[in-house]
Amino acid sequence: MDVKGPRAWGGALTTGPAFPFAALAVALLVFVTSGVSAGLVSVLAVALVPWALLAGDVRVGSWVMAGVGVGAPAVVSIGFDAPGAIFLALLAVAWLAATAASWPAEAVAFAGALAVPVAFVVRYGEWREDYPAAVFFGTGTLLSWLIGRMVRRERTLVAALTEAQGRLDAAAAAAERRRIAVDVHDAIGHGLSVVLLNVVGAREVLSRDSAAAAEALARAEHVGRESLESVRGIVGLLRDPDGGPDRGSAGDPGGARPPPPGAGDIAGLLRTAASSGLAVRGELSGDLSTVDPYTGLAAFRLVQEAVSNVEHHAPGSDAVVRVAREPRRLVVSVRNGPARRAGQRGRGGGTGLDGMRQRVDALGGSMTAGPNGDGWLVTASLPLPHVSATVDA
Repeated sequence: MDVKGPRAWGGALTTGPAFPFAALAVALLVFVTSGVSAGLVSVLAVALVPWALLAGDVRVGSWVMAGVGVGAPAVVSIGFDAPGAIFLALLAVAWLAATAASWPAEAVAFAGALAVPVAFVVRYGEWREDYPAAVFFGTGTLLSWLIGRMVRRERTLVAALTEAQGRLDAAAAAAERRRIAVDVHDAIGHGLSVVLLNVVGAREVLSRDSAAAAEALARAEHVGRESLESVRGIVGLLRDPDGGPDRGSAGDPGGARPPPPGAGDIAGLLRTAASSGLAVRGELSGDLSTVDPYTGLAAFRLVQEAVSNVEHHAPGSDAVVRVAREPRRLVVSVRNGPARRAGQRGRGGGTGLDGMRQRVDALGGSMTAGPNGDGWLVTASLPLPHVSATVDA
């Protein structure tokens, strides 16, 4: 945002028409209090030229405003005995202070506006009797300059806030893109791992046990559908961030989006993984079904990603998943042993650990991941909100 022009602060109804309208009001005041003559109308019309240009959205130079905006009112005031024209000079001082385009022009206008009432008193009055008027208008000049400075400061603050808001919006958009990437990675990565395990198992037993092969393919189909629904839910959030019904799903155009998984769904996740051939065992304690949805979703995704990583990085190893609900926190740990068969060990470039840490950090929890003996251990502690917060969620 350009903070140098007067229109950068407060919109068009503040420093745009406000100054020209005030100048027009002062001109009418001069006519009412000093009468109308050809010379007065001519000089006053010259004094109104910069304000008319501003009203027409035409750029006015600082020295033009300092010369015409202060000089012409001085001529009107002193030459035609019209003290009301001094207010036009005060308006010029305020405008120059608000724009801050040229401090020399601002200083010249300020000095000229101070000199006008003094010259008027010297020409038309007795100094001893009329000096309070000069003091009055001199104080008005100072106040006009201060008001202009206040307008400039407010405009600068608004510009800085607008720039900061733009940076926050960009950061929020980037964070949302990262969150979507993590969600898609969690939803698809684990599902594809299980689907591939079942497909490989079905291929190996297809020639000698068609029933087992059909069962494995059925499990692969089931997990694939669940992954697809998860992706639909994520895409639905992009289309409908308020959480209303998602009516754009291909499989169910008129239905509502399924709720996100929670801590209570971890047991089913482990059963699906075990039925697909993963040597995973769950040790769950406490009532996980009443964990608030945000903490439950983070715990579910953490277990989902950790179990998927076991298959990718340590294929064939045993894994133990422990989830314990304590009074103030939910403790999750996933431990696996060494790999027992060749696989995709060493695969990198994903969002697994980073995504898990982001989820845990966003909830104010803590997470560690690293070697543990001859295997790997992932632990996380997720704070549980108070009961009232859980009910609200």
